[in-house]
Amino acid sequence: MSRSVQVEVDEVRRVFDLLGRMNSLFHQPLHYEDPQVVERFAQDNYSEISKLYYQVVWKWLPQDVQEEIM
Repeated sequence: MSRSVQVEVDEVRRVFDLLGRMNSLFHQPLHYEDPQVVERFAQDNYSEISKLYYQVVWKWLPQDVQEEIM
């Protein structure tokens, strides 16, 4: 059975933008083999990754799915 959730467009845009930055990093192996590039990416993006993971995407999940994960 397929279920769906309703999400705000601005939240989807934030996830899309982060995925775009991640794609840019991982698309070119020379980028993620360079510790300085990876460190800069982490410094620039960790705050957004954390917020999206713990606050935004978490609340997209139905209660029963959240309970499964916990």
